[in-house]
Amino acid sequence: MKKKIFFIIALIFCALPIFSQNRIFRIINKEIVLHDNFAGQSITLVMENNNYYIYRNIFGSGIPVIGTIKYSVIFDSEYKITFSEIISISENIRELYNENETFEIFFRDEIRIYLNGIRLSINRIGI
Repeated sequence: MKKKIFFIIALIFCALPIFSQNRIFRIINKEIVLHDNFAGQSITLVMENNNYYIYRNIFGSGIPVIGTIKYSVIFDSEYKITFSEIISISENIRELYNENETFEIFFRDEIRIYLNGIRLSINRIGI
């Protein structure tokens, strides 16, 4: 009887990491479309070679994507990621974007995205 109880307790402790998986990982490879005053933009969290990156697509009028910015990602907690360090940027949008932007994504009951402390409006989340 003691062995069965020990086995059940051990099984529960082994299963906890599976069920308490970081919530932010639910948005990997899902495009989050943001509202702005222009044609819009989107961000997507991706994993490449065991590293995480954010791809930010800038939409154009009549052109689906006019440029892309790739950021490195910092996991601040299981509910928050931050990205500001630009890894690469499309040449045609380089002069349009400020390199001092800091984004934060909070993921608890809902996804909230902030740019330099200002909450952004999310249009949709999908693939």
